[in-house]
Order: sequence, then structure tokens, then C-alpha cells
Amino acid sequence: MTTHIHVISPVDTGQPTSSTLYLLHGAGDNASTWHRLTTIELYAAKYGCTVIMPEVNRSYYTDMEYGLDYFYYVTQELPGIVQRLFRLNDDPERTFVAGLSMGGYGALKAALTFPGKYAKAVSLSGVTDIQQRLRDPNMETGMAKEMQAVFGTALQVKPDQDLYSLAAKRIDEGGPLPPVLCCCGTEDPFIGMNREFAEYMRKTPFDFKYVEGPGTHEWLFWEKHLKTAFDFLFDEKN
Repeated sequence: MTTHIHVISPVDTGQPTSSTLYLLHGAGDNASTWHRLTTIELYAAKYGCTVIMPEVNRSYYTDMEYGLDYFYYVTQELPGIVQRLFRLNDDPERTFVAGLSMGGYGALKAALTFPGKYAKAVSLSGVTDIQQRLRDPNMETGMAKEMQAVFGTALQVKPDQDLYSLAAKRIDEGGPLPPVLCCCGTEDPFIGMNREFAEYMRKTPFDFKYVEGPGTHEWLFWEKHLKTAFDFLFDEKN
């Protein structure tokens, strides 16, 4: 597989790297989009954080039924690659995962699948209910066909692809649960599923925080809530 990775490293500014953030793009974006459309570089410098931005096309951070194993790549292969190439702090207590839209789903799925790998997780306007997303009658024809390549022609969601099932499994196991932040705009088409997910998570043992405010599914909202995300990630009380 040939793919791209964008990396922001505080080493370039002469600062040591104290943490690592895997920052995941949305559908229709690529490894460069966060870097091009936000001030993520300023936050990386402020917090001494190396930011790893992989590219997974429109795979929904999933091991595809008819395609490549993108979830395995992001959660298993990529950390080893970047740790060899860069001066990373690989301490799980200083390793975070975040993303927007499709990437919000990927970030939550990564943290809920491998809670020992990530200290905290952030979803901005994320797809928090993949089954609801697959049943969306307004989904574009092209996207629907892509979803079949990811999840199979019957669009059947497996338990390890469903955030509710993953959260319940982690609770049943009784192990450590990573703190989670979800943010969504009040005019975002995903606001309903985010509110439902927040209602569910608040009833669980997870340290869960939910923030919503004015905004649609747009970069202005995500740029604004980069600060919300970094405040959450680097607040030692969370």
C-alpha cells in the first residue's frame, strides 16, 4: 500500500516532544487537510506535541470488506513506523487520538478497541452511530457504494465496528477506560447521533465530556474547537 503521512514535530522548533497525537481526517479529506485548513501547527508547538496525520481515503478507518485493512494500519502498523522515524514519546499516558467526522468515528473506535494505547480520545462532529449513518436515506449514491466496499454489500455492522458495542465491552471487562470528549455543532447533520451518544456515555463509568455550540459540519467549527480539544487533552485533571 502506498499512502501519505503528514507530521508536525515540535523538534523543529527546538523543543522536546512530550506527547503524540494521532489526528484523523474526514471523508473527502486527506493527510494534509488538518495542516492546510487549521492552526494545528501552533497547538503542536505550544504543547510540545508531535501530530501524526495519516491518510486512509474514505475507508472509515475500517478493515474493509473489499479493500485494505486501514484500521489495522492506523492502530498497529503506523505507530511502529512513526516511532522508528521520529523522536516520539510512545508512553500510552502521553498518546492521544482525535479526528473529525469520519475521523471522529475512527478516533473513538481506536480508543474503545485499544484503551491501553491512548490516554484520551476526541471526536469533532464525529459519526458516533455507524449503523444510523449507513441507514441514512439522504446519503449520496457514490458514498453508499463506497460504504458497501467498506462494510459489505449488506451493510452489516460488526460488533467491533459499533461504538456502543465497543464501549459496553470495555465496561464489562472492567479495565481502564480512556476519557472521551465529543463536540458537535447545533446545525450539524450529525447532531442527533452525537446527542444520543452523549446521553448513553453519561450513564456509563467513562469520564465523558460533551460540548456543542453554534456551527455546521465545517472547518470554522473544527478550528474553534481545536482549542477545546487541546484544553481537554492536556488538562491533567481529566
